[in-house]
Amino acid sequence: MNGAPDTDKVYEALCSLVELGPRFHGSSGETLAAEYLAKQLADLGIAATTQQVQTIGWRPEGSPELLLTSPIEQAVECWPMLWSASSSGPIEGFVLPLGRQGLWINAMVWQKFAVVANGAPVAYLLARDSGPAAPQPLPSGSAAAIPHLAIGHQDGVRLTNWIANGNDVSVRLTVDTQQASLATGSNLYLDLPGRDPSAQRAIVCGHYDTFWNTPGAYDNGSGTIALLELARRWSARPARCPVRLVFFAAEEWHLAGSRTYVAAMTADERDSTGLVINIDGLGRGDLLEYSVGPETLEFDVTTQLRSAARSSGRSALRLSSRFPPLIGTDDAPFYAAGIPSLHLTFNDFDLLHRPEDIPNRASAANIAWTVPVVEGLLDCLQPVERAPRFDLL
Repeated sequence: MNGAPDTDKVYEALCSLVELGPRFHGSSGETLAAEYLAKQLADLGIAATTQQVQTIGWRPEGSPELLLTSPIEQAVECWPMLWSASSSGPIEGFVLPLGRQGLWINAMVWQKFAVVANGAPVAYLLARDSGPAAPQPLPSGSAAAIPHLAIGHQDGVRLTNWIANGNDVSVRLTVDTQQASLATGSNLYLDLPGRDPSAQRAIVCGHYDTFWNTPGAYDNGSGTIALLELARRWSARPARCPVRLVFFAAEEWHLAGSRTYVAAMTADERDSTGLVINIDGLGRGDLLEYSVGPETLEFDVTTQLRSAARSSGRSALRLSSRFPPLIGTDDAPFYAAGIPSLHLTFNDFDLLHRPEDIPNRASAANIAWTVPVVEGLLDCLQPVERAPRFDLL
């Protein structure tokens, strides 16, 4: 494994990106970040190509409020889900459990409650499967005229227990959001030659956008800085195969950036892409999770990651593989198109989509460790069979 970059320099680079503020799709912060990335690449002598990404527009206005009014009075932390309707003033009602709601298909499954007034739902509360309150995009088919608020796991447990014990649970809530016609941002991509120009091209990618409520150091400033460092290294010493680096916009908006990119690929471009490596969320800790497909790729990836842990002296590292790949990150559209894919993450759920997601040195250390690991994967992994298109679940 090649040497890791200096952790202090990685931390400083992460701070520089985060200082630009939240990078919510369609916002000035996302535009500033795209300009920053283009400038960093230009300083390496690399010109980035941009690709416009447009989605249905939406933005929050002010801070939402959720107040328990019985069986106790207490404020509850909450965030509007992406695309939630506005309450147009205070809403009051009784809380009733509805069961479970899948997000990102069923990559996450949250507890769902209805806020009911006059026998009908006037709002929904969605409690995380773990961790504090954090927003996510609503799935297709969600009620467009009804507010949806995300709450934390423990608050969901409290509601469930109160209701199960026969208590009447009531709340008052306010959320102000605005629908807009379009939100526009840009993917950035660049091509780097390989030492073996006949080898199939690899795409190495990550998203640089964030939710509106977070600086997004872990999600996904970490992957963005890893891509910049890989661009610096591969511009000085090419990888074995040709590489396209892609910085995606609008990942948080149902993968709009990567879906736009894959939709624009020609059949030849898809066929000539041998592997996609997506870097999304290099947080704290020693649990490296990876989702991979097709299954024939899993053993070789696991072998290389174990070797990287040994050669770097990282005896505490734990590996967790998942097949088939997760739906909720930017490798998914490529895998759906039949392209072998790998997603790498050190999950950090307590920071996910939270204001506390600021740079920290433990995350910077994992960024520095991951960069040479990705270099080694591209140098060692051999082509695998493409995912068969049986159109099965």
